[in-house]
Amino acid sequence: MAGRHIVMATVGSQGDLFPFLAVGRELVARGHRVTVAAHAIHREAVAAAGLAFLLASGIAEPEDKAAFAARAFHPLRGPRFVVRDLAAADVAASYAALAPVCAEADAIVTTTLAFAGQIIGETGRLAWLSAVLSPAVFLSAWDPPATGYARLDTFLRGSPRRGGWLGRLARTVTAPWTRPVRDFRVSLGLPPVSPWGDPFHQGQHARDGVLAMYSPLLGEPPPDAPARTRITGQCRYAPGGDRLAPELAAFLDAGDAPIVYTLGSAAVHAGASFLRESIEASVALRRRAVLLTGSPEMRARLPAALLEGVLVQEYAPHGALFARAAAVVHHGGVGTTQEALRAGRPQLVAPHGFDQPDNAARVERLGVGRVLRASRYRADRAAALLREVLGDDAVTRRAADAARVIQREDGARIAADTIEAAMRER
Repeated sequence: MAGRHIVMATVGSQGDLFPFLAVGRELVARGHRVTVAAHAIHREAVAAAGLAFLLASGIAEPEDKAAFAARAFHPLRGPRFVVRDLAAADVAASYAALAPVCAEADAIVTTTLAFAGQIIGETGRLAWLSAVLSPAVFLSAWDPPATGYARLDTFLRGSPRRGGWLGRLARTVTAPWTRPVRDFRVSLGLPPVSPWGDPFHQGQHARDGVLAMYSPLLGEPPPDAPARTRITGQCRYAPGGDRLAPELAAFLDAGDAPIVYTLGSAAVHAGASFLRESIEASVALRRRAVLLTGSPEMRARLPAALLEGVLVQEYAPHGALFARAAAVVHHGGVGTTQEALRAGRPQLVAPHGFDQPDNAARVERLGVGRVLRASRYRADRAAALLREVLGDDAVTRRAADAARVIQREDGARIAADTIEAAMRER
């Protein structure tokens, strides 16, 4: 059924974008046309993947990225800022960009915060699928997302009744955040919410199928997931073909495997002290280190002269670098988490917000790493936990077992199969 046009509407960081690029490339290889609708910051990445780009956001790129990240990852006010003040407030501009393109498309795939795409999927004649990029999005009573507070998480996982309490609380607290979306729906002559519910929760899950685009190592779809949910496995996209820069490759060749520290693409500006504490942790462990700053601004916050055995890079392909690491310290973004699993390396996760505490808890339950909340991330604590996982043969063995599982997954193929099936049904 080659020759169809699929629109992928995504709102978020590179971690939200990359799975779509993997699936988009698979669809293009099958003869389809794919348009990725996203914020302007993703234009170059989409073009590099060989896919068409559509600017579907009226949100300007922040001038002060550190201040923006501090707001976005504030433990209490951050989620409201991202959902209400960014994604929901952008719904009209996004709809105006998406609607003409989708009028001629055969399918649309949307993410959690792609509110305009959800409206188009609900009301249009095209096939509509949604993507869930981490287990926490389901807000399941049977598999409640971890909050990062051990006693509360143990209580919630005690029974579906307890787990359901967290979901009800979250839906109540966040309902006002999507008021701009409800108002916009009314302006289109639609009910304030879809038949499925609030757009940030049940309403995000599509009529024609839900793609759980992550490894089943992180969790199978729970019993209360939407009926047409299909877990795909990791939808892996490796920009640059997993090639390491010459300087980094030479550093790796010159000594023992280093500890790799990274805050991914979204949280990188949220932890100003993370890189400095990480250097001290590696010194305490007498281990070499690779620090990924994520941006020139973060590199500028480090001393100009670094200790021997410490290499700083703005970015490196996670798959290729993690495979040569002794351990990986990261923020718990679902993409980074899966790359660390794929590399088969012990992990220390320092979650900052959103789904990251839940991803971190899943790493710990798999027995392949430990968790240290970002607010408690200090060199001595990080060093102690790293010493623990690096010296535990059982952790090493379980990490290697997980790698063999995830390396066999082909999420992009399964997702493309599901999208094609949905288009045939329409």
